[in-house]
Amino acid sequence: MSTYENFIPLLVRGGNVNAEERAYISQIYSESGREKIFLLAKKKKILPFTANTLYKCGMDADFWQDCLDGFRERNNKIIRCLNMAYTRLSEHGVKKMFVSENFGALLSSGEDVGLFTSGDVDNYADPSEKVKIYEAFESLGFTKKERYTGKRQIAADFFPPEIADVPENFYISVDFYPLARLMLPCFIQADSFVDWAQVTRYTDTAIVLPPADALMYICMLHISLHSFSRSPDIRLYIDLLNMSKTQLNYALIRQWSIADQTCTRIATAVDLANQLVKTNITEELVQLSMRREKIEKRVFDSVKNDLIYEPTGLQILMIEALCNDRSIIRGVLTIISPDKAWMKSVYGGSGMFAHFKHFLKVLRK
Repeated sequence: MSTYENFIPLLVRGGNVNAEERAYISQIYSESGREKIFLLAKKKKILPFTANTLYKCGMDADFWQDCLDGFRERNNKIIRCLNMAYTRLSEHGVKKMFVSENFGALLSSGEDVGLFTSGDVDNYADPSEKVKIYEAFESLGFTKKERYTGKRQIAADFFPPEIADVPENFYISVDFYPLARLMLPCFIQADSFVDWAQVTRYTDTAIVLPPADALMYICMLHISLHSFSRSPDIRLYIDLLNMSKTQLNYALIRQWSIADQTCTRIATAVDLANQLVKTNITEELVQLSMRREKIEKRVFDSVKNDLIYEPTGLQILMIEALCNDRSIIRGVLTIISPDKAWMKSVYGGSGMFAHFKHFLKVLRK
């Protein structure tokens, strides 16, 4: 078989495949052999999801179960590390921080902990608590590396001490502006939709998880920040698959989308998730914006039912412009000439020279 593109979405769906799809998986598996499928899944960084699917389909079950067991052991080490970190964060008085995006969606859903393959765990934190967060991690021997957009710090990565029993090169990422786009301002504020009184703890740990509705909203928006099909592509939609298994108030998410003018982002992410990984999220969110169709033509192959890999350069800018609920022209203007306060924090000013520097950086992306 010359291409596996229409095969990839099936590999991440676990037991959520019908008889016809299972037969197709079996056919490709027989034609390609276990080694080729293993290498494909490793290259696409979907190995634990593939192992879970093939195990549940009864194909070389022992081999794939061993593979998944290895990821379970790996990820339980991450959970222990996170528990230690959040225990210390609590002791230092940190109140506004939680595990977000993919690992947050996995823990919130109660799915198999083996189904995570990233090298870091994303967390959201309120920037007002940065000093306390730094002190907590430093007291545990973590080292930090700050990340900036221009002159503005947007995040910090914390690396465990060498003696820590964690996966190689693992780190904890703390994002202070998690929904900031590439070289553009964060378009919504977490406090507008996160009810901090409703955060929860993961099982018997100190690990903090956000309210399910807020996390689903974050995961939907996060997909749009990756232009719907940029790396880690299909793995982005697994977050929605996981969160769709929780108790959600979709009417509330719809309300947030309208208030934040993120309807096109939400509608596109949901429609693609329903097609790619069969999330069955309410059609009301899909109907929030018809402009989603223009975006989907650029990122999704409806015949193969798979993502088109992957937009770059001007294509990314066009997708970002199309995401603007008001108009495409307004979207273009927002990219070229962002908010003045943000310009000043990133470039040190908001005059013509600052805008010229910004324009050059946007073109290079």
